[in-house]
Amino acid sequence: MQTSETRAVVQRFLEARAANDRGQLVELLTDDAEWYPPASAGFGPFRGRDTVADALSGGAAGRLFDQSTVRRTVHRLIVEDDIAVALQQLNATTRKGAVYENQYCWVYSCRDGRIARLDEYVDTLHAALVLGTASLTRR
Repeated sequence: MQTSETRAVVQRFLEARAANDRGQLVELLTDDAEWYPPASAGFGPFRGRDTVADALSGGAAGRLFDQSTVRRTVHRLIVEDDIAVALQQLNATTRKGAVYENQYCWVYSCRDGRIARLDEYVDTLHAALVLGTASLTRR
């Protein structure tokens, strides 16, 4: 894919994700789409268009956050050929009421006018500390 086409697809995807528009996410993913969260996140990978769309539209984050509080801010979108990199921040309130703020890097690989692969990078230790699933106490 050319850079301009990749940019347009990923921008539409980011808008659909911000609106939690599962239908639009499905339209923008290939049939064999894959999402790879960090291994230390404790969930995923997700494979297949519907599975990925379900997980991205609240299935994964819905277990952790009050979905009505989730805000994603894209700081930078870098695109070359069929690859796009989005640097963004996620703000939300956890299911336990804690304030969550973390920086993310998403790498999108596109094919045939759609997104085929999503690689997510995030500080999972920070996330686990805020979510209450880890501590830094020494034993």
